[in-house]
Amino acid sequence: MSQDPAGKTDARGEPHECDELPTTVEAVRRARSPGAGTVVSLSADGIMALDADRLIRVFNPAMERLTGLTRDRVLGRPCRDVLRMLDSNGASLCETQCPLARVESGAVDVEGAIMNAEGQKVAVDLNYSIACSGSGALKSAVINVRDLSQLHQVNHIRSVLLASVSHELQTPISIIKAYANTLARPDAKWSNEVVREKLTAIEEESDRLSRLVTRLLYTSRLEAGAVSMNLMVIDLANEVQRVALRLAETDETHEILVTFPGDFPPVMGDPEKIDEILMNLIENAIKFSPRGGSVTVEGSVLDNEVLVSVGDHGIGIGARDRDRIFDLFYRAPDSSSGQFPGTGLGLHICRNLVHAHGGRIWVDSEPGLGSRFTFTLPIRRDD
Repeated sequence: MSQDPAGKTDARGEPHECDELPTTVEAVRRARSPGAGTVVSLSADGIMALDADRLIRVFNPAMERLTGLTRDRVLGRPCRDVLRMLDSNGASLCETQCPLARVESGAVDVEGAIMNAEGQKVAVDLNYSIACSGSGALKSAVINVRDLSQLHQVNHIRSVLLASVSHELQTPISIIKAYANTLARPDAKWSNEVVREKLTAIEEESDRLSRLVTRLLYTSRLEAGAVSMNLMVIDLANEVQRVALRLAETDETHEILVTFPGDFPPVMGDPEKIDEILMNLIENAIKFSPRGGSVTVEGSVLDNEVLVSVGDHGIGIGARDRDRIFDLFYRAPDSSSGQFPGTGLGLHICRNLVHAHGGRIWVDSEPGLGSRFTFTLPIRRDD
């Protein structure tokens, strides 16, 4: 007849299944392998061990990062005071669905959010490994805590992408279909002028679709690091003038003013990528400026780099949104109202391309007063 570590057997003379598990706190703290403590400390997931009273006895560095609490502050405290688990509706899971309250041995998985020291919710998945005694009382438990923030962010980006792209695709598709149906009506005879007008609209909306698809593919390549650079010497002042003239021809309601010093130095860059940066920034300035306003593009030199600033007198960007405006698919609340169409791809593309050139990009803005986007590029050196 075999016997468990505690010397207890069931009615058949076999060890109780709860007691076949080693005491989990001891497994973490007193494992015979000399590297066990190191494994717990270096784990990317949070690991927390509890005793029979649900008091914290082990708290690894990953748990410190997740909760914002130090080990010294939590050891000996009740688990629920530290985790403060919430469900998707904000209700306390610790009060209603704590696996430890069931006093059942084995593994239990729970998904929700914990509140960190700063009062922020952190999405997590908790896996409980529970050991109980022969009488069914809790002996110990180890909780593995996995941060789901990145996964939730990816899911959020996917949802935003679907919503944004669906909206942006639907408008030109609807216009193209409507005009094509109109021209194809067998019971109508259209003048050449009407036909040209409808065909021009179809062409413009087709171009809009093409730009959107191109940006999506371009963003995908940027994220995968699959965009190559074709560097050469560029006269940036001439490049800006050329892009500004091209955009001015398609928009007669805004004035684009370009100012560069005569001794502006050449830079090393990829002309196609530089054009993409300039097009995105100037188009954004035009889109968010009042009708009839002006957009300024200014160049300057500072130490070993050049600065190009694109300014407008539009709606501006709040302080809360300025740090996120370059994130993929992010759009400030004022720009997401439907008045300003877009997908939130342009500024993200700009940041990636500027960084690929070894430069920096940022925005200075005040709500209601306009925005100034500035990017830098290293000056070309002959040596």
